[in-house]
Amino acid sequence: MIRAEEVQSNLEPEFPSFAKSLVRSHVGSCFWMGLPGMFCKIHLPRKDTTIILEDESEQQFHIKYYAGKTGLSAGWRQFCTAHNLLEGDVLVFQLVVPTKFKVYIIRANDLTELDGALGLLNLDAHTKQSDADDAEIGTTASISTKRKRPKSLPLAVVQKKNKRSGLQRLACNVGQPAEQSENDSEEVGSEVLEGFKLAVPTIQFNDITSFENFNILVDGSVRDSELSEDIRNEYYKLCCSQHSFLHDNIIPGINLKLVVGIISETVNIANAIRACKLTTSRDEFDSWDKTLKAFELLGMNVGFLRARLHRLVNLAFESEDAADTRRYIEAKMERAQTEDEIRNLEAKLAELKDACKRLGVEIESVQSKAETYEHRFEEEVKAPW
Repeated sequence: MIRAEEVQSNLEPEFPSFAKSLVRSHVGSCFWMGLPGMFCKIHLPRKDTTIILEDESEQQFHIKYYAGKTGLSAGWRQFCTAHNLLEGDVLVFQLVVPTKFKVYIIRANDLTELDGALGLLNLDAHTKQSDADDAEIGTTASISTKRKRPKSLPLAVVQKKNKRSGLQRLACNVGQPAEQSENDSEEVGSEVLEGFKLAVPTIQFNDITSFENFNILVDGSVRDSELSEDIRNEYYKLCCSQHSFLHDNIIPGINLKLVVGIISETVNIANAIRACKLTTSRDEFDSWDKTLKAFELLGMNVGFLRARLHRLVNLAFESEDAADTRRYIEAKMERAQTEDEIRNLEAKLAELKDACKRLGVEIESVQSKAETYEHRFEEEVKAPW
């Protein structure tokens, strides 16, 4: 998500945008892309319509947008297939006109987000150190050359980025001199991603009165900027349901970036559970439970989500009425498909009837002349030599 936010920060601010991390339901099974509710309420039409998604090569895809459910469905599968999207990829959506998004793709198998952020920070840190102390120029350059360079941003974003001040802007956002050594890179990364650390006592969840004063603190470091407002809002609701920060008991010393990923994926799974149907596959449920179990072993409070999953699995697959209910749903879907085929055949039959009628009129209009001409031809054939 850090690279996605970096992409967002270099887009034109007059066009609203948001980032979306892809989960299994986005790129498999139901192929449903839910969009942030507040974003849709503010910027998108309030009735069902067709949305255009334009990729970085300017290829356009027409996708059906359902306003009531704030999501994309028909045509979304084609977009996923065309771009080989996988679970873990991140998309940045930029609304350039009322019903058209420019979409930037950040691949999960590219250089890790933390490495990219640290790479930018280290380059900036070495630049500042060079200006501050000429004697350290050689050492700084030596360290810089040994580091892996961060993965390039999408070309369209790089072109926009070149119009800005680049690393100097990043340094201004941080608001602190980069004085940490290479061995402190993780701590430096923590501060550049958020911009500050809070030196305050541990905050109790009971002290939180609204989303406005809800901050996600990990080891005293605020991680809000690494999550979209939509994700943070959903996480706030989950915490409210349990009257505690779900990450309170995460194993101490765990990588801060991993904690942010766990929070984001917990929200995604909770949303997927809310959106699941009786037609959702058993493999889907098992995948969610396996992920949540791993989070639970790391100290994340997700037991209530696992309990809900187990109840849903029991209702969907293991209860006495489950098989009949699933067959009922499947039969309804098959009947709907059959009715569609019937309508298609009826439409085709109507076309054939119209064609037959036109041919009948044509036959009647030339029948008399054709019969007379045919009679004359036969007379000529039978005439004496």
